[in-house]
Amino acid sequence: MAFVLGFGLFLAAFAFVNLPTVSFAQTANERLAFPRGKSGTVVRDTIRGYESVEYHVDLSAGQRLTVDLQTSNASNYFNVTAPGAAEAMFAGSSEGNRFQARVPSSGDYKITVYLMRNAARRNETARYTLSVSATGAVAAKPQPGGDYADGLSGGPDWWQVSGVSSNDTLNIRTLPSAQGRVVAQLVNGELLRNMGCRMSAGQRWCRVSTEDGIRGWAAGRFLREASR
Repeated sequence: MAFVLGFGLFLAAFAFVNLPTVSFAQTANERLAFPRGKSGTVVRDTIRGYESVEYHVDLSAGQRLTVDLQTSNASNYFNVTAPGAAEAMFAGSSEGNRFQARVPSSGDYKITVYLMRNAARRNETARYTLSVSATGAVAAKPQPGGDYADGLSGGPDWWQVSGVSSNDTLNIRTLPSAQGRVVAQLVNGELLRNMGCRMSAGQRWCRVSTEDGIRGWAAGRFLREASR
């Protein structure tokens, strides 16, 4: 009996010391402060594997936030999350490494730099430069003939796609979220019928219809008033 008990304890100890090592995400938090007299700052850092960094910046409603990421790793992206939001208002993995928009509310905005899961599993490294700037103090008032989709009601009958990078497209999605399925991709200058805008996860999304009759949601910061 004593032999059986002792052998059982030996097996338990052996199993314990041979448990596989589990990797957990490691997130660092940093507060961004702009130098006196400057409207932005530049951060240079490195992440590896499942590491990520959350940069926090206090902004006032109407300020224009610009974030640029230059990186050594193609699987390195950033997200932008509005104060109190559960979902990111900008997801770099689907929208690229540049964000620019007027923020809809005052508070603490979060910029999360991370590696995609495939690269994290391989324990890859990313050396990156993150440029963050905020300009303006209050939301700009709409101008006749040049109104962007910053309001939630009313608005023009037609929007024109504007501000998309020359090598990129504006995604039309099934939901007012970066997680919505893409149903169409448009370039600058294309017209969309306005079907109303709403806030979702701190970002303005507008329901639109293409000239081919495809309906979906587009990020309001890429829509400008148009006529037909």
